[in-house]
Amino acid sequence: MMKLTVAILALTLCNATAKASQKKKIGITLNAGGNTAGNAMAGFMRGFQQQTVKINGEDRPALEAADYIAGSSGGSIVATIYHYQHSTTNDELLDAAGPNDPSQITNEVLDTVPENSIFLAFGAPISLSIQSAIPVALATGKPFWPILVQNLFLQRFGIEAGKPLSSAKIRDDVKTTPILLTSLVGPVEVFPFHLDSVINRDIYTEYNENVPMLEMVGEEDTEFHDIIDEINEVTGGGVTDVRLTDLNILRSLAEDNGFQLNLPAFGTATEFTIPLSGSVATLEYEGVENQTDAAEPFDIEGPLILTYEELSSEGNPFTLETLLGMSTDILSLNPGLRALLDSQSPVPVAGRPISASIPTVSGELREVAFTDGGINDLSGLPALIKMKPDRVITCFVPNPADAGLRFGPEVVSSISYQVFNLFGKNFGLVDAANPASIV
Repeated sequence: MMKLTVAILALTLCNATAKASQKKKIGITLNAGGNTAGNAMAGFMRGFQQQTVKINGEDRPALEAADYIAGSSGGSIVATIYHYQHSTTNDELLDAAGPNDPSQITNEVLDTVPENSIFLAFGAPISLSIQSAIPVALATGKPFWPILVQNLFLQRFGIEAGKPLSSAKIRDDVKTTPILLTSLVGPVEVFPFHLDSVINRDIYTEYNENVPMLEMVGEEDTEFHDIIDEINEVTGGGVTDVRLTDLNILRSLAEDNGFQLNLPAFGTATEFTIPLSGSVATLEYEGVENQTDAAEPFDIEGPLILTYEELSSEGNPFTLETLLGMSTDILSLNPGLRALLDSQSPVPVAGRPISASIPTVSGELREVAFTDGGINDLSGLPALIKMKPDRVITCFVPNPADAGLRFGPEVVSSISYQVFNLFGKNFGLVDAANPASIV
């Protein structure tokens, strides 16, 4: 039975066994939240690198006991750099020699952070990377965001641009498999207008109407009630109507609405997966008035598992910056941000989709757009579960804005509320007072 360990204030990775035949598969998740989460997730990784466990009778960094690292959005940046950089050691990358006591961190100490530290990447000014990415996007006709993440995060660690992901090499001293979450958001011909105006809208509405018909969490579900009771003790009764998700209802709503929702997908070092389960799904995409016509529907059958060679075409390899761009693309989610970027470019570049051609049931290829994995899942946990680990350590940064808007600032300190809010959906829990937020 899988055990979930929530790493918030402490970093633990225990019981690594000396015998490979008895070793449990361990997965680590790094959550979404932009640069703030990325910087914090690098901090968790630093703790794992500093902590030691026994491996084959030898004290080794705890990271070497893990088998998978799954990242969503900002967490994907950390996972990518950790696995694919070849410019330095893990100790220098994660500043393992630095102080852990906050009282010891001074300006003088910060000046000694190694030049190849991942933390400096999250503190780098983004304006220069934007200015250098725009001409490349104009000259090549490629989407802007992967060029930006290459300039901002990858090239400083010697990760080469334009290199096929199928030939990208993970460092020999890294023992884990990376998992980067992204979201399929429809054919390129309706992007980004369908994403701005249509996607999820009708499904969310119908789902919220169905929530009252879902089964309530029963008294016999003690593991859930323990968490709910603790939340209510802190909030004065803030969570009172928790129900269990019915996957049949979700599937039916998706089918009725042509699967016009952001479908999860993820990439590892060797393959790309769209884990859609069940029967053949017919994907239909409405038009947006005065913007784009409806797209031709198409059928896919999941789970769809593709190699990066299959996602590449002549002269257009599927690259590491493409996958990282797909996992972190907040630009496509923000029309205002796109307009601001295009105001700095002689030709609009912000609306170009990050895309890949996927096979349909008919055997034809369909070019579809992908965007930030965080719109599907903030934790990285569902993608990791597909790898069937025995143990999971999930790292996340609590979201004060979310807790504050719902219950007031005093709940920010409630670990239980944060656990429920971020992970409840992964265990089939629905807060009937705010259901659409965790579909």
